[in-house]
Amino acid sequence: MNDRTKNPGRWGSHAPRGTDHLLLLAKKAGLAHGPLKRILARAWRARHPGTPVDITYQGVRFRLHPWDNVTDAKILFGSRNRDRIELEALRGRVADGGIFIDIGANIGYYSLIAAAFGAARIVAVEPNPLALERLDFNILANGYEERIKTLPVALGESTGQATLFIPEQGDMGGGRISDHELEGRQVTVPVRPLAAVLEELGINRIDALKIDVEGMEDTVLFPFFETAPRSLWPRMVIIEHTSGTDWKRDILSWLLAHGYTATARTRSNMVLQLDAGDTAAP
Repeated sequence: MNDRTKNPGRWGSHAPRGTDHLLLLAKKAGLAHGPLKRILARAWRARHPGTPVDITYQGVRFRLHPWDNVTDAKILFGSRNRDRIELEALRGRVADGGIFIDIGANIGYYSLIAAAFGAARIVAVEPNPLALERLDFNILANGYEERIKTLPVALGESTGQATLFIPEQGDMGGGRISDHELEGRQVTVPVRPLAAVLEELGINRIDALKIDVEGMEDTVLFPFFETAPRSLWPRMVIIEHTSGTDWKRDILSWLLAHGYTATARTRSNMVLQLDAGDTAAP
């Protein structure tokens, strides 16, 4: 982990209190769906405008900022465990000390739960400075700094720089890399190829890889898969498919044609498993 985190107060200093517990009771009772979920979210934000909240979710400590990050709001207000199917697949790959690469880590939802599952080594890639600050805080809150390394970079075809456009309101975690003007705050971020990052870190096996980079999945993955030895290919890939219309090349179809099998499809993601006999041990 990187020594960048500011001192925003210890975890637990923003724990739910008073009426907050009544609002969260509807969530725990499984009632937070549709209109009721929206009512719950509005009531919470009215009580806590711009204030974070510290909760334990799926056995992991999180500091959430539900007013400006969709991921945080879904964790706090949704009755269903977020990405349950994807995380069960992830557990099967990393529970016995696996290696997990989290590309587009946001506040660390996948990385932290992978650590709780028992992953021994996790690389969390997140170029958004604010998301990275929150990710670092959550890692420290759980004592996972020895197992999760954060990288403040975007991944791409070659080493360089790129412009990250971060929405001013609503979804801080929805920033995207673009070479043309988009709405939002602009941040210049370093770019590195995935293969170069893995080589520098001495990683020669990937048990699972998750990628959610707002339509840049093909730009990140094609340079890696087309040059890396098959022994380095992830045994499992969780890839967001909802931004597929933004891809210049269909990375999902390519993976399915080169040894991967789709084992689950959810509203947002596809879970792919590399055929057992399709890769040699490193």
